[in-house]
Amino acid sequence: MNAGQSHPVALLNGTVITPFRVADRQTILLEDGKIARILDADTAGVPADTRVIDLAGLVVTPGFVDLHIHGAEGASFNDPDEARLDGIAQYAVRHGTTRLLATLYPDDGQRFLSAIDTLAAYTASGRGHGVLHGIHLEGPFLNRQMKGAMNADCLWPATQQNWARLADRGRGLIRMMTVAPELDGVLDVMQAAARSGVLLAIAHSKARYEDIELAIDNGLSQVTHMFNAMDPMHHRKPGIVTAALLKRELKIHLIADGIHVHPAVIALLYRLKGVGGIVLVTDAIRAAGCEDGVHDLAGRSAVVRDGAVYLQDGTLAGSTLTMPAAVRTMVQRAGVPLAEAVRMATLNPARALGLDARKGIVAAGKDADLVVLDRDFNVRMTIIGGNVVFRSS
Repeated sequence: MNAGQSHPVALLNGTVITPFRVADRQTILLEDGKIARILDADTAGVPADTRVIDLAGLVVTPGFVDLHIHGAEGASFNDPDEARLDGIAQYAVRHGTTRLLATLYPDDGQRFLSAIDTLAAYTASGRGHGVLHGIHLEGPFLNRQMKGAMNADCLWPATQQNWARLADRGRGLIRMMTVAPELDGVLDVMQAAARSGVLLAIAHSKARYEDIELAIDNGLSQVTHMFNAMDPMHHRKPGIVTAALLKRELKIHLIADGIHVHPAVIALLYRLKGVGGIVLVTDAIRAAGCEDGVHDLAGRSAVVRDGAVYLQDGTLAGSTLTMPAAVRTMVQRAGVPLAEAVRMATLNPARALGLDARKGIVAAGKDADLVVLDRDFNVRMTIIGGNVVFRSS
């Protein structure tokens, strides 16, 4: 549903999570794609020509920002097909995501480059309600020993020439890249990518603690899917996990489905990293939104059982998680306060992308990108730029 904002809109009586505080019975006035004012419901004067939407009993938060999503409902961002991208964008909007990074896994060389071409053009066009902010390359400069569900034959040598090929096809829209900094040539690639404003993350890596310290000096600031595709913590051989927990420069991306990371460990991460150190992501693949069964993943068979995705050998292979479900896990299973869990899904990822001046906060002057939830974390409405782009029946 797309209801154009021909008049100002007033959202009445909702509980607003800014996400720094929780305020009951608020009125949010939306004008020209922005949040104009936030007032107490008892004192708000709503202009006569305003479209009024009563949100009594519902919760309003900033729109979710997902830095790591591969696809949904049988479609993948690796498919060089704009019609299929429309479907993924609509799926994201239905689940409250108002900005995302279209994430690509390493693929056959020409197909990989074609997918970047398609995503760059699609993002620049503003289609799909403009929900695509850019591209996250999960590879191709990764460690074969830690490939996880990836096809090792599709990984590339880390050379300046190979990075230039990717950057040229990305047309300035490669926003994030996951790398293994211990590999030959990767630091040079990181320096070049960082100069172009690319957010750099680590995973699918066997980096030592010392490698990571050096990588931080070369632009590393994020940890892709914490604990996954990296060695576990060792008390005499510290690596990614130890560095991620100790280094304030590193923000950890968490697949909070209770499968990739146990809720007790999520609670420990929260205690160690704090609300500002965690970014919630879905890592959703094309099986998201589909029934359990066998699905394609990069040309391999993946089995979905009770929402969890496994290769035939038992390797976890992405997820079917949604952003509101991730917030629910944080609150209900890891004991994180609601406002702080919302911050991890909104302001924190927006800040990582440098969008926090406009997005991730419910406040006057910010973009009117909002999601309305019921008390069970179901999305009842998604608003982008002041327009209602999804409303549940």
